[in-house]
Amino acid sequence: MLILIANVGSSSYKYQLLDMRTEALLAKGSVERIGNPPSLFTHQVPNNHDLTGEIDAPTHNDAVSHVLRLLTDQEIGVLDDLQSLSGVGFKTVYARGITRSALLDETTLRAMEANIPLAPLHNPAYLAAIHAFRELLPRTPMVGVFETWFHETIPDYAYELGVPRSWVEKYGVRRYGFHGASHRYISQRVPELLNRPAGELKLISAHLGGSSSLCAICCGQSVDTSMSYSTQAGVIQSTRCGDLDAFAVLYVMEQEGLSFDEVREMLIRDAGLKGIAGVSGDMRDLERAAAEGNDRARLAVDTFHNNVKKTIGAYVATLGGIDALVFTGGIGEHDTRSRAAICDGLEWMGIELDPEKNERTETVISTDTSRVTILVVPTNEEIIVARETVRVISEIE
Repeated sequence: MLILIANVGSSSYKYQLLDMRTEALLAKGSVERIGNPPSLFTHQVPNNHDLTGEIDAPTHNDAVSHVLRLLTDQEIGVLDDLQSLSGVGFKTVYARGITRSALLDETTLRAMEANIPLAPLHNPAYLAAIHAFRELLPRTPMVGVFETWFHETIPDYAYELGVPRSWVEKYGVRRYGFHGASHRYISQRVPELLNRPAGELKLISAHLGGSSSLCAICCGQSVDTSMSYSTQAGVIQSTRCGDLDAFAVLYVMEQEGLSFDEVREMLIRDAGLKGIAGVSGDMRDLERAAAEGNDRARLAVDTFHNNVKKTIGAYVATLGGIDALVFTGGIGEHDTRSRAAICDGLEWMGIELDPEKNERTETVISTDTSRVTILVVPTNEEIIVARETVRVISEIE
């Protein structure tokens, strides 16, 4: 069964083609700067071809068409024809009334459209890509693996937000959580690495990057997570504010005479780490600027580390202990300084980082005497999406 996985951004499209009989990677690549030509593309076939170049991709449809041509090219392609595809899986984010994986039919697409105000950067891009695939592959099943799926096991007292009951009844306002594919992968991969059953492990998964969230995992299930009704909540992020006093927003709106659209745009693009530092929301830029003496950049970095550290402490309390702390995502996997800063001061709860081991990847980075195992685990959201896509397609056949 050949499954194509689509990971879509507002101006990007990343893909992997997997043979699910063995879960082997057949091809992967990306198209960047969609809508802002020249669009840059990469295409890799393991142990064979590695292409880079530029194309004109003003829309997601153009990007998808380009990728499908590469996959079926007579010289470098890995598919005889497009009919060889068993399905397309999308790492979708949010749909009203749908939290788990679903066939991308008209009902599901309408549910995604309904939640565009809550996922304004994600849902429009995914809808554009899905419509492009449906136009090009009208007979191929398409599945959305929603980010909220892994967090369906969160207990009611953890997802309740304390808002007026009418908000819950009319609009479903509660904690849903995101980065579900990444946290689920961590919940499955860590027991393999530690050679221990998932049912006896208490984990904290720290998916840290431009978009960040933490998840408390007990016996392989999510029991709490930092993102909430939208991806804005939780720890501070690149350009997202994280947890925020709602009355601060209302007060500034009133004082400045700002519209809803103006405030939403500010909170999406100009808040978070970028809001504090002013120069950037990218941790790499901020660490360089802080090293050069930019105190606002230093403050942004320290605020991020403190946010993550506080959440770890809260989740240790939620879990009633901790067996493993897992770093994943762009910052989690690659930023040794952030990992060290986050773990610093947590020794009292048995979290002891080894500075030398901290330079490695997909490995244990805690000291030999640490009561808590600290790991760096590169996430693999695509394999989770592929497995779910196979399951959903199998149920409808």
